[in-house]
Amino acid sequence: MTTDAQSSDRHMLVAELRQVLSDISPAHDTPIGVIHPYWARKPMNVVETIIEHLTDPGELVVDPFMGSGTTVFGALRTGRRVVGSDISQLSQHLVSGLVDLMENSEVIVPEIRRILARHRDISLPWYSFDDGDYVERIRFKVVGEFSDGEFELKPTEIVTKRPKGSSWTSRRAHMDEASLRRLPQIPTELNRAISHPVNFESLLLPENSRIAIPRGATLAHYFTSENRASINVLLELIQDSPLDREHSAALRLLLSASLPSLRLSDKKASSQWPYWRPKTDLTSRNPVLVLESKFKQILQLVEWSQSSSLAGSFESDHQVLAMAAQALTPASFHGQARLVLTDPPYGDQVPYLEYSAMWNGVLGLDVHEQASSQELVRSNASHRRLDSSDYLSRLQGAFAANANLLQPGGILAWFYQDQDLRCWEAIYDVAIESDMQLIDVIPLPKQRRSLKTVTSPNTTLDGDLLCVFTKNTSGTASAPCSEPDLDVFEGSTMEISGRESYFDRYAVLILSALRTGTISKLADQFSTVKRALAATEV
Repeated sequence: MTTDAQSSDRHMLVAELRQVLSDISPAHDTPIGVIHPYWARKPMNVVETIIEHLTDPGELVVDPFMGSGTTVFGALRTGRRVVGSDISQLSQHLVSGLVDLMENSEVIVPEIRRILARHRDISLPWYSFDDGDYVERIRFKVVGEFSDGEFELKPTEIVTKRPKGSSWTSRRAHMDEASLRRLPQIPTELNRAISHPVNFESLLLPENSRIAIPRGATLAHYFTSENRASINVLLELIQDSPLDREHSAALRLLLSASLPSLRLSDKKASSQWPYWRPKTDLTSRNPVLVLESKFKQILQLVEWSQSSSLAGSFESDHQVLAMAAQALTPASFHGQARLVLTDPPYGDQVPYLEYSAMWNGVLGLDVHEQASSQELVRSNASHRRLDSSDYLSRLQGAFAANANLLQPGGILAWFYQDQDLRCWEAIYDVAIESDMQLIDVIPLPKQRRSLKTVTSPNTTLDGDLLCVFTKNTSGTASAPCSEPDLDVFEGSTMEISGRESYFDRYAVLILSALRTGTISKLADQFSTVKRALAATEV
């Protein structure tokens, strides 16, 4: 096939992909997706559709920002080889644990069940209320300020339940003074015997108002003393397991999935923010009930994997790394990718490394010293100002490294959206330097709201753009413009139909600006996407 024919074929594949994606209803809540509250997950069916349209079975897919591993598992489910990497140790821990669990469920699941039963025997008596009832949750009134831990928790309601077989029943609420004095109690002798694998009091979190970490916060401020002790009991049981050396990450999945519900949180524990707490009312939950509920999700995940193409061994088909995207090279995994499909951090996102500190501290994950200096992030935290100023250069470094992973004619597909037109200008410049040609910018307006779209609600959007580039096969650099006869700017604006959705107009604006090379002019004049679109509607 000639180079022109190959290019035409890639354009046709992407055109077909655009049409199919427009008809898809995103599916976020697969058993893999719900097992851990990882932020900004992509829908599994969207990711699988992209992989199936842009690669053939057996070809290599790489995700340098793998997060919770949607691309990794989407590639494995569709019969592709895959490499997933992330700067976050939590990401590698989670994905490795999920793979191990699905590969070795017949060994790991019974051990988790045994550990969970032993944990119940030790911890559940602490939450005994009376006549067979146990504390299910406690609601507190906050007295004082979170800064420097200068607050107290005054109980306002105790909710109890009664075990019945493998479930719980007879929910009752108690608000009388006598009941409120009957809080969970750790036996003194047991409290002395617990060796405390995690010293919650010593884990200081750096102040960052954007992710709700106040001054002087330690991890101890986010859990009651009983729940901290219960977590340590579970960790001790895992550490004593004969399977811990070989299956460490898989055994800890139950705990990592449960942490957001074990912390002090809002009434429903529905927030994605591990550090956000209501200022006046907090809720703490019985760890035994939380862990049992999460164990049911693990069983559902195993059943799902066994009934799908994920059953079996992945050893020869996948690799999981913990590296910054800028440092990833073909030598990291001995090959070149047909498709790099990934979701880099947008300019208005929170620092993931700090966001994952709760899991890192409890699970004992180490973050290497250079990690924060390589993370793509903008933050208003004083200790991360350099990271904010370096965001564009790190964004370009990541794009260039991603492009370098591709075989000639390979495809780079970035989920990306940012209101700052300077970010798009940076992508344009590095695309030219990396000899990449833009094929399409596909609007995906149906994405469910997530951490990415709640950090800055006045500027972020409920959706994404899928930016699809291809590696030039000619060997000579060219501008990332493959069809110059498409819509172009007239002066500083372009005609965009008011009948289209916001995200459709957003995609047309970026597609045209990148293809025609007018993105710098657009950024100089309007600064943001919203301002540019508003000017086109006058």
